[in-house]
Amino acid sequence: MFSYNRLLFLIDHLIWGILVLVFVFFIFQSEYFLTERNISNILTAAAVLGVLVAGQTFVLISGNFDLSTESTLGLAALVGIWLIVPAGPTTFGGGIFMNPYLSIICSLSMGALIGYIIGCLITYGNMHNFIVTLAALLVIRGLMMAFTEGAPVSGFNNPSADVFYWLGHEKAFKLPGLGKISVAVLATGLVYIVCHLILKHHKFGRELYAIGGNRDAAEALGINVNRRIRQVYMLSGLLAALGGWMLAGRVVSIQSNLGETFIFTVFAGAVIGGVSLQGGRGTMLGALGGVLLLSTIDRGLNLMQVSVFWIKVIQGSVILVAMLIDAQRVRLKELSIIATSEKK
Repeated sequence: MFSYNRLLFLIDHLIWGILVLVFVFFIFQSEYFLTERNISNILTAAAVLGVLVAGQTFVLISGNFDLSTESTLGLAALVGIWLIVPAGPTTFGGGIFMNPYLSIICSLSMGALIGYIIGCLITYGNMHNFIVTLAALLVIRGLMMAFTEGAPVSGFNNPSADVFYWLGHEKAFKLPGLGKISVAVLATGLVYIVCHLILKHHKFGRELYAIGGNRDAAEALGINVNRRIRQVYMLSGLLAALGGWMLAGRVVSIQSNLGETFIFTVFAGAVIGGVSLQGGRGTMLGALGGVLLLSTIDRGLNLMQVSVFWIKVIQGSVILVAMLIDAQRVRLKELSIIATSEKK
């Protein structure tokens, strides 16, 4: 007997089947794909994207968008290192020489504050989340350029900066078959475990699903919708800043365009992983699958020496496929509701 719910379940978990197929495809395309070094590179590349997608997943499940995360990532990384290194040529820091541990706290706190301000504008100002976060993306990006006047801030050969770079470049240990595992990968794994538990077993997660599924019904149940929305944006900003801290350790020199265009990949990773743009549907495990798929495709295409121009075409196509899958998911959900009501 045909069941819309079963088909929905298959679409929601399609990501893991696709990931296996893509992985097998690249194994046959390149002899270097299934090596410890390459697997380690896939996981390392997925770490920053994964943290951003985790934050975006909370926002999307609540029925909202956050376009500002890529700029928040860049600003957090920039300010974090700017507070540590000397002023003037080669480093272009602030000359404040702040304790690096305090700099990290300031960086993460700033990300959370940016998210909270965005949440306040949406809830107290009754402004549309898409427009507010788009404006925030532009404002923050402009601040980054004005802050440094376009000069890259670098902590290269600065001992104090090593602490700030630790999360992004330090290797934790080596696993057979996986190569050297970076601290960033472990941190991302921990983020997903905590976020999964919150969504699956905590009141906060259940309320987000209720808000994204039907806001009016959630309010009727006594859920403080506006407070939850402010909290998810604050959480998204915090995780974006964490991603900035990770990325800073990999690039060393922080440019004013750091993180630019990340947001498209973030949305693609979340939606491919089963998180609905309509809200109220999705899981952290699915989002993680989307992140791993995108990272695998990117690394596999590089090993095949595919032109960077065609890589952009393929990435854009992946985003289109993600939107198509989401559209079918919404349609099937509506058909399932209609079929259920007809049975009654």
